[in-house]
Formats: sequence, C-alpha cells, structure tokens
Amino acid sequence: MTLTTVPKNLETESEIIERLENSSTLLDVRGLCVDYVTEAGNIRACDDINLTLKRGEILGVAGESASGKSTLLNALGRLQRMPAATSAGEIRFHPTDGTESLDLAALTEDELRPYRWTKISVVMQSAMASLNPVIRLGEQFTDVIRTHDPRLTQEQARDQAADLLTMVGISADRLTAFPFQLSGGMQQRALIALSLACDPDLVLMDEPTTAVDVVMQRQILDQVLAAQERLGFAVVFVTHDLSLLLEISDRIAIMYGGKIVEIGTAARLHDSAKHPYTRALRRAFPPLSEPVRRLSGISGSPPDLLDLPPGCAFAPRCESAMAICHQRVPELRDVPDGRSACFLSNGELSESELTQQLPATSNPGPSSRPAEGGDHQ
Repeated sequence: MTLTTVPKNLETESEIIERLENSSTLLDVRGLCVDYVTEAGNIRACDDINLTLKRGEILGVAGESASGKSTLLNALGRLQRMPAATSAGEIRFHPTDGTESLDLAALTEDELRPYRWTKISVVMQSAMASLNPVIRLGEQFTDVIRTHDPRLTQEQARDQAADLLTMVGISADRLTAFPFQLSGGMQQRALIALSLACDPDLVLMDEPTTAVDVVMQRQILDQVLAAQERLGFAVVFVTHDLSLLLEISDRIAIMYGGKIVEIGTAARLHDSAKHPYTRALRRAFPPLSEPVRRLSGISGSPPDLLDLPPGCAFAPRCESAMAICHQRVPELRDVPDGRSACFLSNGELSESELTQQLPATSNPGPSSRPAEGGDHQ
C-alpha cells in the first residue's frame, strides 16, 4: 500500500521545537573543515561547520551553487574522495543502541562499512548514475539487503524489496525490470526505497528531485515525508531551492562561501530570517503554497573560495552591508530559534556600535538596514 503524506505544516513551530528538544542527538558536528587540494592551493569548501541533528529530524541545507552544501553532505557520509579531504573537526554519531558515540571522520573504510546502509544511507540527485543500468532492480535490492543481513534467504530479501518498492508507489512487478525501463521519477523513487532497505537512522539526500518535473517532485516529497513519518529516520536534505525546504523541513541551515551563515526553524526562516542572504534567497525563489509574488535575483556572484573577500563573504553583494562587514567576519551566534552570522542580528555589536557604522558605498544596490519587521533586531 502506498504511503500518504503527513504534511509538516500540521505541526506548529512551538510543537516542532518541543519535539526536537525532547529528542536525543543523532549526529553532532563540531568544527568540521573540508578542503579541496588543487595546484593553485587548498580550497576550503566547508569552514568550521557546527550543527546538531536530532533523531527523526528533517534538516534542510540550502545555498547557491559552490556554497559548500553538497561537500558537507558528502563529508557527513564519508563519501568524499580526493582531491576532497576532511582537514579538521568531528562528526560524532550516536548509535540508537546506547553504545558510546564515535567520530565518523576518524574511522577507517573497514570500520565505516558496518555503518553504511544500516545506520547511514544516501540518495543522490541522479538515479541513473546510482542504479546499475544492466542489473535488474530486484537483484540490486537483494544484494544490498543480504549483504548487510546474510541470515535472510533470497526469497525473504526479495519480499522485503517488494515491500519497499510498494511503499514508494511502485508495483513489485518492477523488480524484474532494468532501471532504464523505468521513468526518471520511478528511478528516483526506487533509489529512495533502496536507501531505506536496511532501516537506517539517517538518510542523506542530495537534490533528490532536481532531475524530475514539478508534479513528480511533489509526489516524491510526499512519499519521503510519509516514509520518514512511518520509519522515524532523520534526513539531511540538500538543495538550492529554499522554498522547497520551507515546506518539508524542521530546521534549515543556510550556507554561503563554505560557512553556515544562518540556521533556524523553517517557520522562523519563513517569517523573520535574520541574515540578509537568507532573505535574498527567499525573494529569489517562487513560493510553493503562497500567492504569486514578484521575484528578485541576488546581484553579483558567489565568492571565489580561493580568494575570499575580507570580512563577511556576502558583504560585496549585501544591500545591508556596513563598513565593518568588509573588515571582520561575523560569528555564528545564538538568536531566537537558531543562530545567525550577521552583525545586524547576532549581538556582536551593541546598539551604539551599530548606529556608528556607516553603510558601505560600494555595494550593488541600496545600502540600508533591512526594512522587514523584526529582521534587524
């Protein structure tokens, strides 16, 4: 029987916050840095990433291309390969069986093997690149299932595969098909079903709906939410589409220039985002379930990670930048229902210091403080 979704908006923001506060920690990331080694020098694609993921939470990660979001997801699953390498920090995983937590970043490949699929699985954005086109779907499912639970017979593994496909709205008859015989949307749903084959605690999703049309995107998201509601796994969902994350996430982390510049509940980022970059992203994407509104792009381009500007990396594009923004990197500090790395909201500067700051004149667009209610406090 196909799962039906339980929309996230049935929970109020306070209910989501209370649920997360009462949930135990699944993943604790501290000081994570990931570099790409090049002839021109090391490129720091993730810089001092700190975040906590609770059991059963859906954490969205958004940002423009080259913001570091896919690099972060690959690092969490230890999927990166040279020239990418974790250069600092911890990825502390807390097993559900109550055993002592362990640092995934410090494990060898052999030590990681028992945790892949059974504890952490991944869904990439291109199903055709992930599914073997010359092996039938059923064999790919049973191979994963029996590798991690060799006690199961071939028939038992196939029955489990049939249940997984049915759960995401695909007939079990399709187990005999090759991936190329399925539509793009069916391939992506099959890949999601495969990621759940060993009942993982965490599913990492890298733009899983990018290659499908908007109708299929909605169907896939509904089934992801329904499966998550039923099985209770946590999700890290990476995408450039902030509007999509506002619909499905409990919390959202916004990345820019390799750093998290804001993190908070989806409701708070929807109503009163603290960072100018988050607000700019909101204006750049059409809302999925709100009245049509005029969109506005973000002037300029993301920074060159080999040659970051001094101060805040977003300052050259920010309409609210002050002189200090071009001189000092703001800290990611606590704000109501999250954290922000902006001098206008993170409390680094006192009110008197803020009033002394003159807007920079070199920014593209009007240099003024945000006019949106509550955003500058």
